[in-house]
Amino acid sequence: MKALRTPRERVRFAVAVLVVLAMQVGLFFYFGGAFLFSDVPYAGLDFDTHITQAYRVVEGLEGFNRTWVYDVQLLAGAPNGVIFDADNKGWSLVTYAGKQLGLSQGFSFNLFILAAHAGVVPLVYAGGRLLRVGPWGSLLAAAFAVLYWNFDSWSHWCWYVGMIAYGLASLVFVLPLGFFYRWCDERKPWQLVATAVSLALAHLVHPYTFFILVFPMLALYVRAFPSLRLRGQLGVFGVVACVLLVNGYWLIDAARFWHYILDSSLFANTGPKSAVWDLLNILVEPAATGIIGKRAVFRTLALLGGLSMTLVWWRRGDPRALPLGGGLVTLVVFGYLGGWTPLAQTQPYRNLLPAGFLGCILTGALIEFAVRERVFARFSKGARWTVALVSVPASLLLVHEALYYFIEDLPTPAKLPHGEAAQLSAMGFPQHAPYDYGDWHVDPIAEWVREKDDGSGRFLVEGWSWGEQLAWKTDAQIMGGFIWRNLQHSWSNFFRRRPQGIASPQEWQQYLDTYAIHWVIVTSARYASPWWDHNPTLEKAADLGDFRAYRVRKPTGFIVKGPGRVAASTNRIEVYGTDPAQPVRLRYHWLETLRCLPDCTIERVTVPGDPVGFIEVAAGHPKDFLVFNKYAFPN
Repeated sequence: MKALRTPRERVRFAVAVLVVLAMQVGLFFYFGGAFLFSDVPYAGLDFDTHITQAYRVVEGLEGFNRTWVYDVQLLAGAPNGVIFDADNKGWSLVTYAGKQLGLSQGFSFNLFILAAHAGVVPLVYAGGRLLRVGPWGSLLAAAFAVLYWNFDSWSHWCWYVGMIAYGLASLVFVLPLGFFYRWCDERKPWQLVATAVSLALAHLVHPYTFFILVFPMLALYVRAFPSLRLRGQLGVFGVVACVLLVNGYWLIDAARFWHYILDSSLFANTGPKSAVWDLLNILVEPAATGIIGKRAVFRTLALLGGLSMTLVWWRRGDPRALPLGGGLVTLVVFGYLGGWTPLAQTQPYRNLLPAGFLGCILTGALIEFAVRERVFARFSKGARWTVALVSVPASLLLVHEALYYFIEDLPTPAKLPHGEAAQLSAMGFPQHAPYDYGDWHVDPIAEWVREKDDGSGRFLVEGWSWGEQLAWKTDAQIMGGFIWRNLQHSWSNFFRRRPQGIASPQEWQQYLDTYAIHWVIVTSARYASPWWDHNPTLEKAADLGDFRAYRVRKPTGFIVKGPGRVAASTNRIEVYGTDPAQPVRLRYHWLETLRCLPDCTIERVTVPGDPVGFIEVAAGHPKDFLVFNKYAFPN
């Protein structure tokens, strides 16, 4: 398609832009986007984990000038802001920046989610233009990206469940790729600066940006290498240095705590069979592809269009074929075969999300090419009729894909002749969730926890989202949260050890005693089991809607043996009234950066079933002392 040369063409283009933007805005609000315009952070599912992470970083920056803290509210004390939140760095900084600018902390958190949804059209369009796709082709790519973002099951699941950082990274990556492509071709200094800045920020959004871009940017660099002079080589290394400099603060902290790392390959990890399931829209691996009905036709169309454009470029000798087409193929192969490699730890199925967006851009270029070259006009009359006829069921298939997400507005099937309702939705399956943003706050539970919490013991909470939500909504010390946290501290969570909540009486009693559990909160799926109501260690305390709370009949305190009391807050454990002649063992996780004042020393003691161990203050300590996070690592 030719450039926008006349005022009429520009007006038509502006109208088309407004239509595409209206489409994205309309879908955004249809799927509950209004919930994000609130001073309350959007909660539920993985969002609660990210709220806890972001709020702790804000607390660390405001109170201690650090981006991580020793968090006493989760998992008997654990470092929060290192390793596990590697995908939350940009989100946390946006939350902090918004708050410093006078916005509420909750709305500042929501800003990051809003940025992801708002970025679909401008980022895909900008990526297309940087990669020398014409204005109409780039706009078509953006329109296709809107459909892909909302109606592909993996894409939709990512922004619905809370993997919004990777969703935004899957959009932002086109900027450093486009800038670097332009620099390799034109060698203008501003293009390299733009590459450095956008690449550094993209890695702050999500560190797995590296895996998205490693092939296309390396291919561009290798091809440009023979013509690069010393200045150009230094410029490329300057880009790398900029990325490391901007992200160095959290990379250093992650390296210092790397010895606590656990397996991360439990989710988004697939094999070659998954490609077949995706093509057939069959859900087989919900832990890998999302707990949502498989709907991958928009993605398949984007990938096929991208591969077709790659072949066109290859045959015409277009220099974009290798870096872009090769990048597309690499992402798809990595997505389905990465689980067979050590990169399984990166949850490789994720890579299909940026692959789809890159495919949207290449598909836009393909349509632009087909119109410019009048490809369809060269078809025979029979071929044109065939294409037209095939397009009808193909279009209906796409509409059917999209209707899955409008389940609440589809007609209700009529009752059977004898008056019984059919146990099916209009889609022909049992009714499923609408998969839109909603109100996932459980304030009555938070109020109850605040009422019962006296700081003397912990709340064991089943259901990772609820545990995280109570950790950021209250000051209570929660044993719970995301079960599969990739830090060794997560083994202190009973429901990681025993996902079904089943343990021998001896193991259960030992657990309650070891971690000073005073209250237990379980969901209806759990308390439906008589084991909880008839457990001799527990006494029913309250019914809280879909939750039930129990009081531990004989709870232990935070001090293992001897007199004393504890008052804990972020980075601080204050201990009072102890016996100086006896060592004091605290039911808090040891950490190498903790120190003791005045005139006391900390030792690490082993705990059965817990690889981290607890804190012990050696005998000869004062009656009252303070254990605090000094942020000082041993040499």
